[in-house]
Amino acid sequence: MNTSDRYVYEHEKTVQLFHTGAAGVTTISALCRFAQESAGHHAERLGFGMTALGSQGIAWVLREQAMQVMRFPALGERLRVRTWPTHAERLLCHRDYRILDAQDRVVALGTSAWFGLDLATRRPRKADTFFSLPWESLPSPAFAEPLPELEAPGEEGATESRTVRISDIDALGHMNNLRYVDWIADHLELFGVEGRFVRFVRIRHAREVMAGDGVLIRHEADGNGGMRVVMAGEEHGREVCLARVVPGAPEE
Repeated sequence: MNTSDRYVYEHEKTVQLFHTGAAGVTTISALCRFAQESAGHHAERLGFGMTALGSQGIAWVLREQAMQVMRFPALGERLRVRTWPTHAERLLCHRDYRILDAQDRVVALGTSAWFGLDLATRRPRKADTFFSLPWESLPSPAFAEPLPELEAPGEEGATESRTVRISDIDALGHMNNLRYVDWIADHLELFGVEGRFVRFVRIRHAREVMAGDGVLIRHEADGNGGMRVVMAGEEHGREVCLARVVPGAPEE
């Protein structure tokens, strides 16, 4: 086994009914969940998962994720989720994903950026204080080219107000990152855009929201088949997250 093989992790998932949505196939948020589950398992094996970092008062928090769907798997399909870390910056640690079907065809590609949150100060920790790998020996990123920069929609974009519920909250006390993906799909469907199928999502988180917080969601078409989406705190008006999504089923 070479060095790069040691840092690639793979596990199997079977699509269950609760992984599917109104269209009857796996949702993009379920594919993101599969990716994050594999990331958690791999981090534990490498010695810096939630268990090890929790003893240091640190928790992994998602800063950004992107998922490109080539095909939405059907109920009962068996998938292989492959993940590996790619590089680290001052604060962010990057990890990619490739989801394959039983015939070894790529179902989806993903990338993500995480930071270690100091649970006492609620501030990010420098990556090299708790996390290190032989980056030069690791596999290449899943996406061949860098993703375009995110852009906010204009102030006149279609807007919806939502309130964070207790069912949106995770163990860290803030809204779980997967709920943002679901909220975006709900929002698009509300305004007559195909929200049941979202074949691409890229979302960058700016600040956390808690149960009871009001959030404004706004979107506009970007002219290239996608939608610019922003969420902002209803009370303070500051950005909560920025995203680009491409609705509609992939072309097979």
